[in-house]
Amino acid sequence: MRYEDQVALRKLIDENHTAALGTVTPDGAPFVSYVLYAVERRDGQAPSLLLLLSRLAAHTNHLFADPRLSLLITAAPTSVADPQALARVTLQGAAQPILRDAPGYAVAQECYLRQLPGQQHLFALPDFTLFRVELREARYVGGFGRAFTLDATKLAGALAVSVAGPA
Repeated sequence: MRYEDQVALRKLIDENHTAALGTVTPDGAPFVSYVLYAVERRDGQAPSLLLLLSRLAAHTNHLFADPRLSLLITAAPTSVADPQALARVTLQGAAQPILRDAPGYAVAQECYLRQLPGQQHLFALPDFTLFRVELREARYVGGFGRAFTLDATKLAGALAVSVAGPA
């Protein structure tokens, strides 16, 4: 994967905060919904995503039963004339709830709110849970002829690349 593609992938994930979330229902069927996410970078660890989800939502209960998920993040549809050329990434991983009294909860909450400040009021509601998504694989499509599958290590590398230019 070229440096330019790594930068484009990082920007796609960092600059968007909405995704289609795919979860697994109790009977094994796929279920897709819409969520907000924040990117979390912790020292010495691979980047992860944070989701703040309500227990009233079906997808939240799916994740409590089966943490596997998929997220589809796309560039704005108006960014290209041909929708088939739209930059997009499908991320696969697993979500784990972060308990409110867990040692890293406050830091994760601060990270989430730094990127999505309009969601502050949701943290006061008792049915909302903060989840950390550990990323396992990505399928990035940067346009025609530019598609790559990345394992967790290569994805972490792409998400760590400097967007200012190679060093």
